[in-house]
Amino acid sequence: MTEPRLAALIVDLDGVIRHWHNHEFDALATGLGLRPKDLGAIAFGQEILDAGMTGALTYEAWADEIGRRTATAYGCDPAAVTAGFTALGWSLDDVVIELLREVRAAGRVKLALFSNASTRLESELASCGLDLEFDVVFNSSRLGMAKPDPEAFLTVARLLEVPPELCLFVDDRKSNVEGARAAGMHAEQFTDVGSLREVLERAKLLDAAAAS
Repeated sequence: MTEPRLAALIVDLDGVIRHWHNHEFDALATGLGLRPKDLGAIAFGQEILDAGMTGALTYEAWADEIGRRTATAYGCDPAAVTAGFTALGWSLDDVVIELLREVRAAGRVKLALFSNASTRLESELASCGLDLEFDVVFNSSRLGMAKPDPEAFLTVARLLEVPPELCLFVDDRKSNVEGARAAGMHAEQFTDVGSLREVLERAKLLDAAAAS
């Protein structure tokens, strides 16, 4: 008996398609007289990060809270912290994007983005046209739940109107891959574009690349 054909490819954003400029974060911390790990512990501490990623805090409120907490802990100017944090830059991996375009052009599956992201995600995607590269975008802060919670993956599958077992999920974080598998999805950890192509070819979402 042949396995049912996949009906949806769901991909992560950060660490797969988008890469934040970590050197800018380090420079921000240094300019504030802090070590990057000290600022990181505040900005990405589990409590405040969860609030930002599940929509309990809007992006603006999250950034303001980072400024407030940094000022309380280290005596920094909270406005300077918030302004620096909101100005951090990022870049896109055009090779990964082109590969996903191939998948979408083949028309074999729905192509979805699922990101643990703040309420600023939609405007960030629109600013570079990335919102047009997917059939559906799922933002954890709009869903009210985040990866790796299996319930978040089940919600995404339900909204896609695709059974979890017919979804393939790709993420650079092992914990998120495990969460997707716990929800019944096929899931693979992203390492590089070459291995991603191999995953998509094995899943029959792309034809095998011609041998050189």
